[in-house]
Amino acid sequence: MKRDIRSSAILLLLIALAFVVFWFVGRYAEGYFAGTQFTSRFPEKTLNYTADQLQALVLSDVGKGYAVPVLFPLDLMVMLALSASMGTALWYWLGPSMTVAVRIALLIPAIYLLSDFIEDCLLVWLLLGKHADAVPAVIGLLKTITAVKLGSIVATIGLTTIAFLIWLHPRLRSRSY
Repeated sequence: MKRDIRSSAILLLLIALAFVVFWFVGRYAEGYFAGTQFTSRFPEKTLNYTADQLQALVLSDVGKGYAVPVLFPLDLMVMLALSASMGTALWYWLGPSMTVAVRIALLIPAIYLLSDFIEDCLLVWLLLGKHADAVPAVIGLLKTITAVKLGSIVATIGLTTIAFLIWLHPRLRSRSY
């Protein structure tokens, strides 16, 4: 039992560290937008922007510094830390049962990682290539990928919380899910 508690404490620490990295990278990234016409890193954080706004970002000097180092490598580190820590925690806390529901739950952090990576690749392609002319053709795809990313990270956080609560409660742990 001590090993189980120690392992869970380490997982909680890793998840907390991943969110600390998330917060620091977010603060660092916002610095690229300070004092510009852009209020924030809107392509990653919201679906409420226009093609004209995205084209303006693509054509601005802000875009290049946002693409590198913010999207790559910093955001890559964030997405890896979040998905790996919570995916590992889900596997550890729910793993003994390994039912279909648990296996599906383990896909959610992977969906988050993949969608965030694709979103960043598309943004880097737009920003570094100055492909403002491509924005009208890809904005719908970009917003769809962002919606999947946002939904899957929220689902991953929720599932990780539920898995931890199941692990905490001995009667729930003994049931097969």
